[in-house]
Amino acid sequence: MKLRLFMYLGLLCGGLYSCNDDPTPLPTSKNFITKYQNPVSICAIVSGSLETSVPTETYNVVSLQIRPYENTEDCFTKDLVDEAQFEVLAAQFKDTDFNGAYYLNIPVMYVQTESLNIVSDNDYDAAHPAGIPLNDLCNVFYLCVDDILANSYRFTLTAQQKENKWSAGYFEKSITEFNREKPTLVAFDFRIQPIFRPAVPGTHRFTVTYKNIDGKELSVTTEPLNLAGRAG
Repeated sequence: MKLRLFMYLGLLCGGLYSCNDDPTPLPTSKNFITKYQNPVSICAIVSGSLETSVPTETYNVVSLQIRPYENTEDCFTKDLVDEAQFEVLAAQFKDTDFNGAYYLNIPVMYVQTESLNIVSDNDYDAAHPAGIPLNDLCNVFYLCVDDILANSYRFTLTAQQKENKWSAGYFEKSITEFNREKPTLVAFDFRIQPIFRPAVPGTHRFTVTYKNIDGKELSVTTEPLNLAGRAG
């Protein structure tokens, strides 16, 4: 099942770049990144499509949005670094001479990722019994601007971004590949979806854990979710 992500663009695209419909010239920013965040909490928001052939609430496709706070506004305003640390980070990431009007308007983390992991408390298939990471079975959609800053504000689009009409910085990869790359300048808004259903119908509690190289670990477990299976 191909992961479709157009439904996911709410929080991320809502704050990607500053823009308006007024012809008045927009103010410019010397920094492309305008907010750095050091989240201290994590939550999971469940969405997806329901299986209509069964009486109970059963997901045919399930998606997990992993972000710091339930309240969208809090995701943009809480746990931001102060002005002094902002200037230090801007210099560290060589983001001091952007001088553009279309800048990043959502916070990004600034400590390199160690890992993102997802497990279930129930068997997913023969190769993934309860407690075994499902990273190779799940894709993650996320925003990362490492390449943009590493290449002096280069916004060249990848083939995937062109195909899906995404802005530079948006990616969809398996969690396994995400963990190999260990990105740094990432928005804490991960959209996770299994690429196919479990082998049989069942109830799953997913636990998602984020770690960075400084030792921070944030973990969240969903409520029990009924999932339709490949066999049913």
